Amino acid sequence: MSLKWWRGPREEPSAATAGPASPAGPSGSGATAPEPADAPDTQQDATGTHDTHSAEVVTAEQGVGFAELPTEAPRTGPLSPLPAPLLTGLPTGLPGMRADGGLLRGRWIAAASLTGTSHLLHGTSGQDVYRYTATHDGSGLVLVVCDGLGSRPATAQTGAGLLASYLCEAAAHITGQRMAEVPQDVLREVLATGNAAVRRHRAAVLEPLTDSDLAATVAVCWLPLPAEGEGEDEGVARHALTGHAVRVGDCNVFTLARGRYEAPFPAASEGPANVVTAYLPCEDPARVAEYAPVALAGVDAVVVTTDGLAIDLFDSPSVRTWLASRWSVPCGPARMLDSLRYRRQGSHDDRTALITWSAPLDHIPRLEP
Repeated sequence: MSLKWWRGPREEPSAATAGPASPAGPSGSGATAPEPADAPDTQQDATGTHDTHSAEVVTAEQGVGFAELPTEAPRTGPLSPLPAPLLTGLPTGLPGMRADGGLLRGRWIAAASLTGTSHLLHGTSGQDVYRYTATHDGSGLVLVVCDGLGSRPATAQTGAGLLASYLCEAAAHITGQRMAEVPQDVLREVLATGNAAVRRHRAAVLEPLTDSDLAATVAVCWLPLPAEGEGEDEGVARHALTGHAVRVGDCNVFTLARGRYEAPFPAASEGPANVVTAYLPCEDPARVAEYAPVALAGVDAVVVTTDGLAIDLFDSPSVRTWLASRWSVPCGPARMLDSLRYRRQGSHDDRTALITWSAPLDHIPRLEP
């Protein structure tokens, strides 16, 4: 997949204005169309907690006949009105909107997943899945996203759900000691264990489906937590401010610090967009896995995404600015869903973001049972 990434003060090149793009087919988002150069709509103060937005507040799509809650999410590039979405009749279809927000081991986690317009226009299911867990020994949080391949519209979301669940189950057994010694080996073992579990499930329950019928891309991110009874500063020093991630395919991980993004995985080399060459389940997951350390020094939040959102973060300055403003503070489920409601020319794929913020929220009061 051909992606663009600008770091630091480097100015993003201006893109030529393109005409309205037709929605992609149900197999994916299609190539990302150029985005007209746009000035950031969102301004943040020095604390990163103030956000204003001048985009049009949308209450309903013109001519559709149904109402929607207003949003200030940006609308970028020439956009056509959306027709009424078509719901899938598949018994294996996923809900069109999923969201979570809450505490896990003193860290706030929020997530949202929206079915892409490519699916809603053709009556097919979204195929993104997220999962999260904490390790049994309390050493870390585990964030997982999976994206079923659109070429298998009736079954790939089943594979994504199975893979995400089995990976979380395997990752819960990770120990802090082994992660300190051989993190790359540990995460590759997690992939291998989850991969084998999906293949056993397929053989036992889903015959005659093949591995490619359940194909999904995946990203797994392990983030350190202080040991029980250990102060936050001690825990940060002990883990050397480093998380660890592994992926197969084009899901991605981003860190967000004071409104700026970094990607532990390098941008993909030049090539055709939306072409996936690696997925699970497969014969040899170690061969297709990529590993990257995740530097956490000074980081406000870690974001794990499927490719539908990752491409927009790489390519769109307005999307980067909008999401940085919305994610400047821990989000509840409704805010997380709203953050993904932007419209951008050429962006038709499912959008999924799974986020944890660095600062502990132990001060949040708890109700007595």
